[in-house]
Amino acid sequence: MKDDASPRPVSCTLGDLVDEIAARRPAAEAIVFRHERLDYAALKTRVDAFARALLAVGVQHGDRVALLVTNRLEWIICALAAAKIGAIVAAISTFSTPRELAWSLEHCGAVAMIMLEAFRGRHFLDALRVLCPELGDAQPGALKSSRLPSLRTVVEVDGQAPAGVFSLPEFLARGALVNPASLAATQRTVRQDDICYILYTSGSTAAPKGVTLAHDGVIANGFDIGERMHLSAADRVWLSVPLFWSFGSANALPAALTHGSCIVLQESFDAGEALALIERERCSIYYGMPNMARALLEHPDHPAARRHADRADHRPARRYRNDDQGAGCRRPLQCLWLDRDLWKLRGDGWA
Repeated sequence: MKDDASPRPVSCTLGDLVDEIAARRPAAEAIVFRHERLDYAALKTRVDAFARALLAVGVQHGDRVALLVTNRLEWIICALAAAKIGAIVAAISTFSTPRELAWSLEHCGAVAMIMLEAFRGRHFLDALRVLCPELGDAQPGALKSSRLPSLRTVVEVDGQAPAGVFSLPEFLARGALVNPASLAATQRTVRQDDICYILYTSGSTAAPKGVTLAHDGVIANGFDIGERMHLSAADRVWLSVPLFWSFGSANALPAALTHGSCIVLQESFDAGEALALIERERCSIYYGMPNMARALLEHPDHPAARRHADRADHRPARRYRNDDQGAGCRRPLQCLWLDRDLWKLRGDGWA
């Protein structure tokens, strides 16, 4: 076994995996998003606090929690917190129109919704008010909607919440009333074959399909993906692919978590911003789609473009680690120099 090789996790549920990696690497950086940095010990603390808040508002084992959030800390924290108590995250696309949002919420039957107020011109809370006009007259956590009868709790993670909606601090304050022993007892009831995710297909040619994934499959598949990528605890994974897609939540996230790597989140893809983020955070792993690779490769700020405009000349892709060049990876995007056929780029490694 290599010195930096990662042992296969003993955990069979995502909640237990958080505890296992936090115990093994408490001070290692786990997630970076903008100015926020969480090590694995802090990630566990935040996940546990969110899980207790879910219990406080009545979310139970097997309930669905709708998650409408971009690539932010809150997406990962909420998903892992729901997993700790055996709840199921129904991941909703931030590209959703009001009609698509209505369909997803009716389909999944969520009892709680964790959401952004708006993102890039899509006003999610306004759309929810149209679906649930009762929201404005309800107390937070006590919604009674005729169209969405299961939905009781709405949490807005990005600012001051309006009537009927918890702000994130208000929601977390509810969790402070729940004994940690109650969380531990609930966590022990979660089985490896319990469903942890409902991930929706695009719906481009028909109604979206809700694909269910279980804890043990997500962990095993994520670890194997990381092994094929030669992922290690020293790696820093740049991730801009949306977490509400399986490529983000069922591939990249468990691959990094099972190896104790650091995830560097970009909320939404912009090539110039991505290049700066990858350079600043010394990311060693690119985890993205071919169109993203092309945009990075052709951007004027790409290191290759700054040196030679036509450097991508039929050479095999090489993957650089931080230790390839001493104290830091000075050319983190060297791995994008492919033989002009960027469709060889794969999510689980380089073809």
